[in-house]
This record gives sequence, structure tokens and C-alpha cells, in this order.
Amino acid sequence: MQAIILAAGMGKRLKELTQDNTKCMVKVNGVTLIDRMLHQLEKQHLSRIVVVVGYQGQKLIEYIATLDIQTPIVYVNNPIYDKTNNIYSLFLAKDYLCKEDTLLLESDLIFEDSLLEELLNDPRDTLALVDKYESWMDGTCIKITADDKIDKFISGKDFNFKDTADCYKTVNIYKFGRHFSENIYVPFLDAYSTALGDNEYYEQVLRVIMILDEPEIRAKRLDTIRVGGGDFARLCTGTKSTTFKIWTSPNRFSRPTPTRSLRAFKGVTAATGVIPR
Repeated sequence: MQAIILAAGMGKRLKELTQDNTKCMVKVNGVTLIDRMLHQLEKQHLSRIVVVVGYQGQKLIEYIATLDIQTPIVYVNNPIYDKTNNIYSLFLAKDYLCKEDTLLLESDLIFEDSLLEELLNDPRDTLALVDKYESWMDGTCIKITADDKIDKFISGKDFNFKDTADCYKTVNIYKFGRHFSENIYVPFLDAYSTALGDNEYYEQVLRVIMILDEPEIRAKRLDTIRVGGGDFARLCTGTKSTTFKIWTSPNRFSRPTPTRSLRAFKGVTAATGVIPR
């Protein structure tokens, strides 16, 4: 098991907090987000941690070097972080996705140790961690069945605020089995990026994958884990404060095999109406 952390973004919404640092170097209770996350991952005895960097990337690399993390850390650089979204950051790390089972995390999260332990100990290979939708949440939501199958992914722009009864919010923490990554996710990632470009979100690829008869991925609900739910933290900077969402939890050129690629390209076309070039 390895981890991939997406940490290339600029965090513009945090304004002065990220003028000179990445979002994951913001401190909460005196500890940076990346410091906390890396030490939590360290406890899981992973084979490696892959960090995709971009904005202020060298500063982040130098900072991580001071944290005394013993797990091997590999860096992947997104040189066009200001023109792309996180789908491209994950695209750059796709070869690592295919190497082994993976914990996929965004770098601006706060969660309890027990969350990772529950996720790793769950016998199901491929999971999306989700929490029951509440009105303050934004971003990708899903609808799931009683046996944790995902009916569909709903992007923020397509969300119906009058129909939230069965909705869950993705927490941006996933467990991808190697088989899922190699045979399903990465081929669809290739096709989606080719069709719609790099200024998209990696969760949109999962939305397309839902058209398969057996997409493999299941939901893991936070309300089944004995930990707290999602929350907001207000970070004060002088006389101003910034609302920052945290979760306190209870070579672009490699190609998939023709069969996988064809299925993925057909799937993207069916879901988006765009024919990949």
C-alpha cells in the first residue's frame, strides 16, 4: 500500500494565508496540515508516499525534508499548476497508481488517525470515503444504495439542493485497489483528459466510471466509523478571518492496452458527448 497526496494547487480562496505557501502548509493549532497528514500516514507503514507538487513546490519539498518522515517520499511536479486542475496532477502520477494499492488524499484535509485505520482494514479493495450531506458542504456528492454501491456522482454544478435526502459528500480520501487503477481508473483518466482537457477534477472520472455494469468502487460511510463528522475551522489572520473547510473525521504519454482504452473512450463519449481525439 502506498499513498498519493495531491498538493499542487494554489489555494487562492485562503488569500493571504497562501500568498507565500501552499494550502497544506497552513497551520491549524500550530501544526501544518501536511505535517499532520504525513505523520498519520507514517504510522501505516506504507511502501511510499507520492506527493504531487506545483505552486511553491520547492518550498514544500524543503519543508517536508525537515519533518523526519521515514517512509520513502517521491515527488511529482506539475509545472502548469496554474493552468490545470487536480485531474492533471493525478494524471502525472498515474504510473504510480498502477504499481500497487493506493490511498489517494488531497493535501488540505484534517482527520483522525482512526479514519485511515478503518479504511485500510476494510476488506473491500476500492472505496470512496463519504459523509452524510449537510447544507454547508460543497463539491462532489454521491447517491448510494443500502449495500454501499454508488448510484451516481453529482458534481457541484449539477447538484439539486431540493433533493438531498439520500446524498453523501465525498471527503476526498479514497482507497484504490491496483486492479481498479490499472484496468478501470487510469484508462478512463486517459480518455477523459483527452476529451475534456486538464482543467477538470479527478472525481469527474469516477462519475463516468459509474456507467459500467460493475465499477468496483464502493462507498464507505463516515457514519459507520466511530469518529466525528465534517466541520469548518475559522483561521484568524490579524483582524480578518478566513473560513477553511477541514474534515475532522470520526508521462501523460503512456497508453493503456487497446481493449481497456477503447472501453474507456466509449464510456467518456457516452457520458459527456465528447469524442476523445
